[in-house]
Amino acid sequence: MTGTVPASAGTRCAAHPDTDAVVAAPGDFYRRWVTDNPLLGERRALLARWLDDPTPREEIAEALGLPLGALLRAFNDTAPLDAPVPFRYRGVRFAVTGMAGVCDDIVGDRFPRFGTPVTLRCHLAEPNLLPQAMFEAADWNFMDADRPGFLGYAYGVREGDTLYLAGMQSDLAARYSYLFQGRGEGTDVRIGDEVAFQPTEELVARFGDYVPVLRRTFQRYWIDVLLGAVAAWAATEPALRTLGLLWFDLEPQEDAHGHLVNRVYRQLPQRLAADVRHVHADGRCHSYRTAPLSRVAALLGERWSAGPAPQPSAG
Repeated sequence: MTGTVPASAGTRCAAHPDTDAVVAAPGDFYRRWVTDNPLLGERRALLARWLDDPTPREEIAEALGLPLGALLRAFNDTAPLDAPVPFRYRGVRFAVTGMAGVCDDIVGDRFPRFGTPVTLRCHLAEPNLLPQAMFEAADWNFMDADRPGFLGYAYGVREGDTLYLAGMQSDLAARYSYLFQGRGEGTDVRIGDEVAFQPTEELVARFGDYVPVLRRTFQRYWIDVLLGAVAAWAATEPALRTLGLLWFDLEPQEDAHGHLVNRVYRQLPQRLAADVRHVHADGRCHSYRTAPLSRVAALLGERWSAGPAPQPSAG
């Protein structure tokens, strides 16, 4: 059993001496969840290579004779999926599906390795509002777990009573919705089990008429929808009481007001009036901004509700 525990009385973070520290329970995250993880089977070597090999993923897939989609699913579908948890935001029905496994975002220093990994996928539970091909085109990372209406995901770890998020991401909202409106020269899109370049004018012809629906159901509110997905899933986990958002140094372009990274990692903690917490694990100090999950629910307000919609009473 893992659990983040307070450090001994008077412990301070060496990098942040004015702040109390907590210490993650010891454990070899990499070995437990990658190299010795029986759930991965033959995919263990693939995922381990992805973590250490700078070779582009397209070249790895070609060298192995695999479709790109098969390779990326090996990196992202790393544990059984939980049952979908329904929730609503601004009257639109969504669902969040949890997975106690890593996704390919484990690569790099922005994914602290302690505790139990959590990947939360958010889907539109009214997929007939938009064509499935629109969701698939934007899912160039093959994250949808073969479920319709994939919108985005959150990922991180859970430890003790806290869900520590390393990130929230929606390529559909942050990038492809603008391409579908005719902005930019084109981009790589998912086509079957491969990814290919498609000019913007072709994307507009296929999906431009659906952009108004996408914007009013999800794109304008995507951060709060994904936050609502996190809150809905956490509500099914009685041991969880706190949400943590990773805090790291931003690149100059990321630090610009309005940039999506700034909106997630700076403005969202401000909106939550978050506290500072440092977690020591494997000789490193990870900085988070934390808030009670009750405060997350309060921020989402009456626009958000978790659980299935109430059924009308029989007349």
